[in-house]
Amino acid sequence: MLKRSLAFVVPAIVVSTVVAPAWGPPFLPTAACAATEPAATILPAPCKRFEAQVRSGQAIALTDTPPPRADDRGVDILSYDLDLLLDPAPGPTAGVVALTGRVDIGLVAVRAGIDTLVLDLVPQLACDSVTLAGVPLVYTREGEELRIALPHALATAAPETVTVAWHGRPPRHGNLYVGLMYRRDDNGTPADTADDIPLMFSISEPWSAHAWWPCKDHPADKALVSLAATVPAGLSVVANGTLGQVVEGPPGWVRYEWREAYRLPTYLVSVAASRYVSWSEDCRPSQAPAVPLEFHALERDRAAAEVLLGRSCAMADFLTGRLGPYPFAGEKYAQVEVIWGGAMEHTTATSIGQFMYTGDRRFEQVVLHELAHQWFGDSLTPAGWQDIWLNEGFATYAEALWLEHSEGPAARDDFLQLVGPGRHPALFAGEGTLAEPSPVLPNTLVYDKGAWVLHMLRGIIGDEAFFRLLRDYANDPRLVQGLVSTADLVAHAEAAAGRGLGAFFDGWLTTDAVPVLSLEPRPGRPGTPPGSAGVRLRQHQAPLMMLPVPLLLHTAAGAVPVTAVLEEREQDFRWQTGAAVDSITVAPQPLLARWLASPPAALDVRGPMPNPVTGDEAAFELILDQGTQVTVSIYDMRGLKLSEAALGFMPATEAGQGGTLWRWRRPAGPAALPAGTYWFEFRAGEHRAVRRATLLR
Repeated sequence: MLKRSLAFVVPAIVVSTVVAPAWGPPFLPTAACAATEPAATILPAPCKRFEAQVRSGQAIALTDTPPPRADDRGVDILSYDLDLLLDPAPGPTAGVVALTGRVDIGLVAVRAGIDTLVLDLVPQLACDSVTLAGVPLVYTREGEELRIALPHALATAAPETVTVAWHGRPPRHGNLYVGLMYRRDDNGTPADTADDIPLMFSISEPWSAHAWWPCKDHPADKALVSLAATVPAGLSVVANGTLGQVVEGPPGWVRYEWREAYRLPTYLVSVAASRYVSWSEDCRPSQAPAVPLEFHALERDRAAAEVLLGRSCAMADFLTGRLGPYPFAGEKYAQVEVIWGGAMEHTTATSIGQFMYTGDRRFEQVVLHELAHQWFGDSLTPAGWQDIWLNEGFATYAEALWLEHSEGPAARDDFLQLVGPGRHPALFAGEGTLAEPSPVLPNTLVYDKGAWVLHMLRGIIGDEAFFRLLRDYANDPRLVQGLVSTADLVAHAEAAAGRGLGAFFDGWLTTDAVPVLSLEPRPGRPGTPPGSAGVRLRQHQAPLMMLPVPLLLHTAAGAVPVTAVLEEREQDFRWQTGAAVDSITVAPQPLLARWLASPPAALDVRGPMPNPVTGDEAAFELILDQGTQVTVSIYDMRGLKLSEAALGFMPATEAGQGGTLWRWRRPAGPAALPAGTYWFEFRAGEHRAVRRATLLR
């Protein structure tokens, strides 16, 4: 549990590919989020940002809540003016807000002939009325769509305003069970509920905004947003943008009016209400305009919040120095306490989970991660969820850059080891591709491999070009406060590098291939000047990949670091040093590659391939250091063993060679497995490895 007073169970979100320890249920590896009070050191990225609530005995069915359709529906949403009444009073459903709302939606047609407006709204919320210029409109409900018949086809040059009124108790929605949520803090006295403090807050990523308000729930349609929220007196409200006024409402109620001056995607619209204590800091970065910082926390957590968030200004100074000015000029950057198992980068109003307020800085990396999202995700928003790695990869690599800045290169490398080989022993093989991540979230791939792609890009083009790329990309006037795709990043990278990088991005984004390398020293020819050293690097896998390989040239004066950029099947490299080179070795830095001379692990399993499993079978590749009998067991998310099978004797894997392929066939009849997430536990003697498989039908 991440918060002891919560009545529901929050299971750990596990890393996609890990070797499990010898104790405990196979679906809870040590690299996963701890299901206890968070005393761990660094949590995997999904643990930091997402809470996956699975009721007892319920698998995560990733097809239950597909995303709203991505087409433009013939309209461009210009604005949302939200007016909400949030009532946390006890009701028939514990932990659910009673919501009454109205939204004025400004829109314009982008093509002729649009006579039906399609919005997204979950069926659990009742639509009370839809009007256009005060005239009631006819509407129908189809699944999670609200289809509105317009009295005339919309004109392409004439904006109109449609008003929708609705009410209900927003459900927990999607794979992440989010939406508009209600929690009660025990105020430090778990046995006494009389002094409990209510918290109401929204988490909508990726497509759960329509679980609490009618909208066009797709990141490609950014709009201006104002949000007024009426809440019980004694509570305060924090939302995106700037606070306009606070108005006394009916007896016992108060109304807060917020307005965001920059366009937002729906998943970044935020509201949070509780009995907050608030304070601010006048942060003045050394190379950029001021960034007004705000902090909103429960009174009993203020001291811990001041510790956790105490270096926010230093982080803003670092990021503005690397990326340019805070992208929401004239607005604050707030950090708001919520009771949730993660953090979320709502534009100008980041939500920070209460469990991170520990009185120390163990979760400080999360603070940096979410602040970096103000550039990558909030200003530069992906045009489609397939490019989510542009959000999470950049924010995760920003963590590495902050560690490099604040603690040195060794701390950066430790972090990259953790989010690379440490959490992904198969080096992301079998986890899908960044070009088509599945699921979109939660998915460690988009965080960890995304960060690694940027780190390797830096190694290929060099620091000067890489940091110029970051700044130019983050401040491109064609992209700022707009939409981006991977193609935009590639164009900026190639401009910074002065060369084509298609092979690099194609290999690392569209495949899950892992380079298998070998190194051969190459002595100089007769007459070669002293201090000349060379190597021949080969890559043995298919397809060919482009990657930087860090090496050390060892001389009597010390080791000289160099980088070989490998992109062909076989390449020779030569360097000139000021002293004779005694030997050349691979630098002790993390690398997304395997060396041909390296012995295989005692037991390593790659796969399943594909993952998610869409058909009737999937492949696993088993790599063993010695021949032995192998068994496989399948578990559901409860840890219940569903089956066990002996795979027979499997031979040892030769160094650098492929392993033994085993094909799993989906059972039929009474043993059939429904869509969801399962764990395959492979055992070879005393060794075991656990792999996750997602079945989509």
